[in-house]
Amino acid sequence: RHTCGECGKSYATSSNLSRHKQTHRSLDSKMAKKCPTCGKVYVSMPAMAMHLLTHDLKHKCQVCGKAFSRPWLLQGHMRSHTGEKPFGCAHCGKAFADRSNLRAHMQTHSAFKHFKCKRCSKTFALKSYLNKHYESACFKGA
Repeated sequence: RHTCGECGKSYATSSNLSRHKQTHRSLDSKMAKKCPTCGKVYVSMPAMAMHLLTHDLKHKCQVCGKAFSRPWLLQGHMRSHTGEKPFGCAHCGKAFADRSNLRAHMQTHSAFKHFKCKRCSKTFALKSYLNKHYESACFKGA
């Protein structure tokens, strides 16, 4: 195990530890790198490399023209045009266009629903779901 001297986190490999140590750098350190296009500063080279891709949007939607830095982002976007929802909930069968929305939905099946409506006492697993509830039926006309 390789342990970080600053925060105590440990990693299986020295390269993982080295990557982690970059997160302890400050944005004004000599090791920080500035994006030549927009000037945004990064302490981690992998983060800088990912950011640089956002300036090179070569994956373009043939339907609406929106451009993306990675092919998988375009692929996910295309579902907004096709209506495809390949990610299904194992509990209730509700389908989603992307995996992150399915993950958020899975929280609704959790026993831990810590967010409670002040008006009707209905509970929610995610604060964003409670906020949607506030904008919907329960508070309409109130």
